[in-house]
Amino acid sequence: MTVSVVMPTFNRVDLVQDAIDSVLFQGRANVEVVVVDDGSTDGTGEALRARYGDRIHYCHQSNRGRSAARNLGIQVSSGRYLLF
Repeated sequence: MTVSVVMPTFNRVDLVQDAIDSVLFQGRANVEVVVVDDGSTDGTGEALRARYGDRIHYCHQSNRGRSAARNLGIQVSSGRYLLF
């Protein structure tokens, strides 16, 4: 069973890192973390790539809102189950 955790974010680099850490440190090997950056201007992409590398799936889109970010996260996720 694979679970995809979809996290939309916008200019919240510190908070999204806390959320990602919470998921990754639970120790479940079959969890996919999908972060959809909704047009952040605070260096979110660079910070997440430097800290997590390929342990998460990072997507960036122009600012279109939380719903559009969730929809993109659903499209790129590969888990059998989705969590937001």
